[in-house]
Amino acid sequence: MQSSESGMNKSITKVVHKSLGEYGKYLAMRPNGLAVQQSLDAELRRLPPGSVLVLDFQGVEMMDYSFADEAFGSLYSRMAAREYPDRYMVLATGDDEVSQALLENIEVALQQREVAALVVPRDKVDADPKKAAKESASWEVIGVLPEHLLDTLRAVMEKEQVTVRDLVEALHLDSATACNNRVAKLHQLRLVRREASIVPEGGRQYCYSSVI
Repeated sequence: MQSSESGMNKSITKVVHKSLGEYGKYLAMRPNGLAVQQSLDAELRRLPPGSVLVLDFQGVEMMDYSFADEAFGSLYSRMAAREYPDRYMVLATGDDEVSQALLENIEVALQQREVAALVVPRDKVDADPKKAAKESASWEVIGVLPEHLLDTLRAVMEKEQVTVRDLVEALHLDSATACNNRVAKLHQLRLVRREASIVPEGGRQYCYSSVI
C-alpha cells in the first residue's frame, strides 16, 4: 500500500492505493465478500477527511457476482448513504480482458443497488491523477448514472474547481436549482468533491472538483 498527498483548494488530499490482489486471485462467494467489505470499511474509517481510497485489481483473476455485490455493492450503497463523510473510493484497472470481466460483475451489483463508481485506468492514476480526471477518455462510470448527471460530472472533471453558477453556464441550463440538485446527487454518490468557501459579499458557496 502506498500513499501520497497533494494540495487541493485549502484541504489536503490523501490518496491511498490498495491492491485487491492481497485478498487472493479468485474472489468468490458472499462470506468472502463480506470479509473484504469489512476490511475496506475499516480502511475508509481510518482515513482522514478528504482522502481517496484507490482499489487496484492487479493480481485478481476472477470475481463472481456474490462476492462483488457483498464487497462493492454494499460498500458503495453505504457510501451513498453518507456513512463515510468526505471519503472517496475509486477503482483502478487495466484495459485487458480480465480487468473488464472483473468490472462486469461489479457493475451489475452497482446497478442492482442504483449506485455508481468511478473507474480510472491504472497507468493514468500512477502517472498523473489530475490529468487523468480531465481526460474524458481516461475515466468511466459504472453502475447507474443518468445521462444528465454524467454530463454534469464531465463538466466538473474538466475543471480544477467549479461552482453551481459555473456549471449553469457550461451546461447551458436555465435553473440554478436544477443544477444544484445534480451536483448534490453526484456528491452523495461520492463522484465529486464538495467544499464550502466564503464569498466576499458575505455567506458561503460550495465549490465542486474531481475526486482525484
